[in-house]
Amino acid sequence: MVNENDIAISELPPVTYTRSARAKYLRITVKPAQTITVTIPRKATKKQAKQFVQSKIDWIKKHLHRLEQQDKIERAPIPDIDLDKAQGRLFERMNHFAAKHDISYRQMTFRCQKTKWGSCSSKGNISLNINIAFLPEHLQDYLLLHELCHLHHMNHSKQFWAELNKMTDSRAKLLQKELRGHRMKLTPSKAV
Repeated sequence: MVNENDIAISELPPVTYTRSARAKYLRITVKPAQTITVTIPRKATKKQAKQFVQSKIDWIKKHLHRLEQQDKIERAPIPDIDLDKAQGRLFERMNHFAAKHDISYRQMTFRCQKTKWGSCSSKGNISLNINIAFLPEHLQDYLLLHELCHLHHMNHSKQFWAELNKMTDSRAKLLQKELRGHRMKLTPSKAV
């Protein structure tokens, strides 16, 4: 730890500098609670590290802002939703889309997961995150179609995106981008 070299940059929270014998490049890590750490490789100087931070101020601010917004979302109260009814509606819509696009799946289950919205196995089993219930309906539909599409393409190849694009009226990438702005309301530790 290079505490004596913690440099205050007026536009940023305190920046901590850490020297690492294993690091090959200067690296900035931005974490929640306004924590900024710069890892300095053996061959770099403290002066170079400070210049590096100065050159990345916009990038750091952007990430600090994103983490702040994410924290606000995570601290927001969880909407009161009847999860059993929500699951029932999602099963109905999945069956509707499967019939419409002539795709069959074996079974569909709901789980409370930390990071994934859904997954699809090669055996035709679809697992959805219960957090889908908190999303706007058009994003729920996107995720249902996304998993159905995986039954034909078990990857994110060009063919996968082409098929998903057809199913979403050429909006697949747009919907994927919008989905990134949403966070999980329930995590395994918060689930009742």
